[in-house]
Amino acid sequence: MPMVDTSRFQDADRYASYLKTAAGRLRSELAWENLRRVLPPKALQRRALDVGSGTGLTGRQLALTGCEVTALDSSAEMLGLARRQAEAAGLAARISFVRADALQLKELFTAESFDVVVCHNLLEYLEDPFRAVQGMAHLLRKAGVLSVLVRNRAGEVLRAAVKSGDWTLAAANLSAETVVDTLFGEPVRVFAPAEVHDLLARAGLEIIAEFGVRVFFDYLGCEDPSGETHRQIFELEMKLGAQPEFAAIARYLQVIAVGARHSSSKENER
Repeated sequence: MPMVDTSRFQDADRYASYLKTAAGRLRSELAWENLRRVLPPKALQRRALDVGSGTGLTGRQLALTGCEVTALDSSAEMLGLARRQAEAAGLAARISFVRADALQLKELFTAESFDVVVCHNLLEYLEDPFRAVQGMAHLLRKAGVLSVLVRNRAGEVLRAAVKSGDWTLAAANLSAETVVDTLFGEPVRVFAPAEVHDLLARAGLEIIAEFGVRVFFDYLGCEDPSGETHRQIFELEMKLGAQPEFAAIARYLQVIAVGARHSSSKENER
């Protein structure tokens, strides 16, 4: 597959602006609500790691629940913005910021040191997604919760066919390893559900829930829905995303797993 240059996705202001759009808000809100609903109540008072934290939105949501959060990102620009927003929200005391690569997790933290690990929209940009997942599994306490959010290949097929009307591209996306990111114009990896399942299983994790994120919104042609319209869209997206037949065609796939067994087996060393 083409090499993914992560340095080209570190425009923090551009990314922060995207998160304020209806599509960006829905992606973040849906993923957070899916995670919030499966977290054990006591887990919200423990240690959390946000891998590829970007501008820090998910970390702030975790901090608001009482978590002690570590936000990790390779971009100084992203972390700077995340820190400023945490300070503005009065959450800086609950969040620490680490500039590092997601492939260095085992060297950065001790084993089984986090109750919650979040990795949303990062695996698409990594040269070795399994190494990152393996590192996260290494850091997760037994029965701790990991949430992974990635681009769904089927969603990219439908986007090209329905939104762009590019049927040649839609056919190519059926087996594509990468697609062109619309925000930055660079290639990013896409995943089928079975590929994500395999990554997690090989790392010794047990899947407990799976959701589709943004099943239909991308095809509405509704750029900035009002408060009530946004609420109705959110509620229907939540219902559809929880049903496998609709989740299969969503733009994003969210898989939640627990640390069922240690990630040091021979299988994990492949």
